[in-house]
Amino acid sequence: MLITRFLEKLLAEITAGWTQRKFFFFAWQVGLIYIQNLELAMLLFTQKRLVRTGLALVGLVLLLGCGDKKVNEGVLPEEVSGDVWGVPVENSLGGLPGPVYGSQATSPIHWQPWTQASLDMARNSKRLVWAVIVLPQQPSFVEILQTLSSDAATVNLINSTYLPILIDGDAIREFGMLSRDLCAEIGKGLQIPLMVWMTPEGNPVAWTPLPSVDGDSATKIFAQSHSMVAQTWVDDPDYVKTNSRLDQSSRRERILQHYKETKASDEPAADALRALRQLTSLYDPSPGIFDEAGGLFPVGVLDVLSMSSRMTSLPEEQRDRSFKVLDALVDDIVVSPMFDPLDGGVFNSRQGSSWTFPNFSRDCASQARVIVSLLNAYESTGEQRALDRARGVLEFVEGNHITESGLFTYGSNGSGDAGKWLWQYEEVRNILSPEELPVWMAASGMERSGNLPTELDPLSKYLKSNSIAFAKSPDEVAGLVGIDSTRAKELLESARVKLLEVRNGRMDVSYKDKDPNAVATFRMISAYATAYRITGQDSYRDLAAETLLKAKEHFAKGPRLRIYPGDGPDSLYAARAFVYAVAIQAALDVEAVTLKGEWLLWAGDLFSTVSEEFSSENYIKECSSSGDLTGLPITDSAMLFDESTLGLLAMSQSRLEALDIPLAPDLKKKLNAFPITAIRFPIVHGDLLQAELIRSYAVTFIFGKDTPDTVKEALARSPLKDVNRRLALASDPPHLIPKSGEAIRIAPDGGVSPVRSASDVRVTSLP
Repeated sequence: MLITRFLEKLLAEITAGWTQRKFFFFAWQVGLIYIQNLELAMLLFTQKRLVRTGLALVGLVLLLGCGDKKVNEGVLPEEVSGDVWGVPVENSLGGLPGPVYGSQATSPIHWQPWTQASLDMARNSKRLVWAVIVLPQQPSFVEILQTLSSDAATVNLINSTYLPILIDGDAIREFGMLSRDLCAEIGKGLQIPLMVWMTPEGNPVAWTPLPSVDGDSATKIFAQSHSMVAQTWVDDPDYVKTNSRLDQSSRRERILQHYKETKASDEPAADALRALRQLTSLYDPSPGIFDEAGGLFPVGVLDVLSMSSRMTSLPEEQRDRSFKVLDALVDDIVVSPMFDPLDGGVFNSRQGSSWTFPNFSRDCASQARVIVSLLNAYESTGEQRALDRARGVLEFVEGNHITESGLFTYGSNGSGDAGKWLWQYEEVRNILSPEELPVWMAASGMERSGNLPTELDPLSKYLKSNSIAFAKSPDEVAGLVGIDSTRAKELLESARVKLLEVRNGRMDVSYKDKDPNAVATFRMISAYATAYRITGQDSYRDLAAETLLKAKEHFAKGPRLRIYPGDGPDSLYAARAFVYAVAIQAALDVEAVTLKGEWLLWAGDLFSTVSEEFSSENYIKECSSSGDLTGLPITDSAMLFDESTLGLLAMSQSRLEALDIPLAPDLKKKLNAFPITAIRFPIVHGDLLQAELIRSYAVTFIFGKDTPDTVKEALARSPLKDVNRRLALASDPPHLIPKSGEAIRIAPDGGVSPVRSASDVRVTSLP
């Protein structure tokens, strides 16, 4: 059957007017696939047409051709460069904000930004676009791109053949989401950086991931891929354009169909409890990780468990189960190398199956999320080390990410090379004094022979290396080495300073991010609000309010938001729906700790903009029409890189609904839907799970202008999400207007009771 269909396709193409050259080229492509990967070939031939685009074959050949074959560039640059009218002769990233563009602004590759003007350049010069999608959360992209830009022949090939575009998949989030789908189409999990060849209309032609720093040569992968793609473009550019357009249309229909088929729960409150039980059952206490959670720092899991362990309206059995898992998880993490004992920061993810070996990447927004999660975990468990780590991360952010304006940068990372972060015993012995060495070894968990488990470094690339941690407290160290606690603290501090200086000297940071970033700033506002409610320090509440005011001034342009301050094309600067979601959350958090009413109105205004700009028929689109150049209905509905847009908006919608702020009915319906898939996959839908817990099990307080300050303070220091509070309105029904000197508590079942003192607030007491 396979051969029959193959011959039918060849005959059809010949009768359609294909040249002999095209015939043999096509035959070679399919034959190569058949020989090297029969399974993939059979999948192709089960489609209604051979493939939606003949060039999908090229994408598969690219993957198959990335072995140890002899590199053959094939087509020469002059064959495909076409008319060079309008093609830039230099890198155009200079002056653009953020760590991705800043790190490549001096690259010899003639990088262009993702704008309509760049696509027009490709069209005018009859060139394909060669785009590379990267994520700033993965600093190794700098080293990977360096391998391309340091090879003169590769640079010349890129600049003379394509219109190269660099895409920040975090700021231009629709491409971060699209990368997942494109990788799935070629049978791979998400891998970034991702090279994507596109037509000047922005339709993908072929794509393949760039290898990691430790993988095959990026120049080799590019050369092999270029040979195939360029040959096809030379052969018939009109065919390439037509089929890539059809393929994009099919992709659009497939995505829309998925949204239509997504089933919502008929009993969301009960299903949320089922999802919560499933989540706690996934915890494996031996390595201290969650099955199916991936390698990210478990911020979402901490958030769900902290919330569910303190919600008195949940069944007691479920609260107890959440508490036990939360307590064990916190105990595992706070002493792991995920927290850097030299500068206090926290790493985004781990390598392998334990917390022993981090991926050494950090950014401000992720740090801020960890601060909030640790503070909430401290409230629920009383674990002092969680509070200590949260304070350490907060100090790290303020020391490394704050700008002169008081806003926060996304952040520039040190090297993605793990070897520059690890330590060997001999090296540390030469740096520290004989008195400092045993103290540091005990505190950090270092060992003479190295502490990386063999399964995490099977090739012994980091033989005898150590990842360091807050493994022991100063008091524990003092007991182990036989000195007093005060002296142990002094020696640990002097050792820390010495080692940090040495490590900083290893890092090649050619670019330092100085541009305020909306997501980082709004995340830090929520972190300050949480720090106030946990510690009671008024300075944190003041910082939250002051920073939010500055953020509104810098990132808001009328009713719309920008990712970075300043003017520029909407495809680069216009805030995606995710930015609105974190801004709304920050406004609600500040409102919750200040109780002034002003930020509640702004949150409502931002939700109105979301309804106008991002709410479509069956989904919430990530990019507004003004900034969208893909034409794809891309939505962010699962926790892939961060919390999802849908989950953040759903949590805020639940809070606004309890605070009597009306939303557009269509948007409200989308956000109220709790997906059935969350029961099976509660980790990737942890934010939607929180939203349903808020909606079904949160309590609400209504206070008056003369409610005692002690009660207001107790309300301000209550959990930000699952305890709602608002000022009584004249339009409220009589039973919801508190008596003079009192407040009102509304239970999840609608029951109303008076609040006459702070003890009546009935929320979990802080440790």
